[in-house]
Amino acid sequence: MITVAQKVEEIVLNSPYLREGMSENLINLSALARKIKPVIETSLYKKVTEGAVLIALQRYSKTMKPYSQVNPSKYLANLSLRAGLFELTVTNSVLLSKKLFEFSKYTQTRKGVLFIFTQGQYETTIISSDSIRGQLMDSLKDEEIVSVISELTGISLERTHGQIETTGVLYYPLKILAWENISVIEIVTTLNDIMVLIRNFEVDRAIVSLRRALEAQSKEDD
Repeated sequence: MITVAQKVEEIVLNSPYLREGMSENLINLSALARKIKPVIETSLYKKVTEGAVLIALQRYSKTMKPYSQVNPSKYLANLSLRAGLFELTVTNSVLLSKKLFEFSKYTQTRKGVLFIFTQGQYETTIISSDSIRGQLMDSLKDEEIVSVISELTGISLERTHGQIETTGVLYYPLKILAWENISVIEIVTTLNDIMVLIRNFEVDRAIVSLRRALEAQSKEDD
């Protein structure tokens, strides 16, 4: 027979938010006990007291290790910036892919420019350097432009191969930016890199926050 303590542990383990909040002592356990009490009663087919749920939460919280079992600083390194970017979203068309392919050949002759595009079912998003913005707009002059977002900067972090099989590594930098109320316009990943696109006026705060967080994680592992 499943006990209240076992059910409490199951509920917490199934929620990354609860695990993180409890491990950081950010959650009011009395309030959480009231919230999950009906769930436990439904699962156990019997009435349970709020006190029993609270005691189970308190005991389990004392055994919890920090949710971030993985040290992100081991898997993310070499923070760098790519300034002077903009994002363009275009409605898909019959000729769009061909135009983008031809334009990508042009960018290969331009040193230091960035040109990335991702095609969805209905739209294609392009991230590019301001220095070739005029040429790109000319090549797409007959296409339907959905959105243009200017004055963007890409913040990049190198990813080690080991992080692919490790849960929560990419979540970490995005969590830090969310905590600082910094909007992420776009995320671009490859096997070895992650780049988040943010507005220029938020770059300083983002860099300070990410560096501070990664340095703190590195010190905790020393």
